[in-house]
Amino acid sequence: MMLKLEEIIDAAEGREIKRAIAVKMVLLGFKTKDICDLLEVSDAFVSKWKIIYENEGAGGLRLHYKGGPKFLTDAQRREICFHLRDKPHYSIEELRDLIERRYGIVYQSKQSYYDLLKEAGLSWHRAQAINPKKKEDLVLLKQEEIKKNWRSIRLR
Repeated sequence: MMLKLEEIIDAAEGREIKRAIAVKMVLLGFKTKDICDLLEVSDAFVSKWKIIYENEGAGGLRLHYKGGPKFLTDAQRREICFHLRDKPHYSIEELRDLIERRYGIVYQSKQSYYDLLKEAGLSWHRAQAINPKKKEDLVLLKQEEIKKNWRSIRLR
């Protein structure tokens, strides 16, 4: 079955929709300048996708990103998420060590670990119980300064 422009226009992916609408408008006889103004794209964008459509058909307008294979299976991801919920605070390093120990996998990007924490309902912002950069004496001084300034404002 051949893919039709209308099928792409009805799709959820915005970039594909923009491509298909630009091509459809060209085919309907709209001027490139009008298409560019309406869709907020360049004339090179319109020309590029028109040529791709002519050479490859509507399927050429689709996104071609397929992604890489997953390192962890869905069952392994669920198991990790379940394990993460047992502990209130998890650092990226602890998570990396857990995955490496259990499955022998180390992600190149920290983003994969952030995604796992998010999937488990945690935030990497919450990963530490205390702020290691916090200096208690400076915090107390600042609090006293704020109280003093607040009193002087209230007395006015």
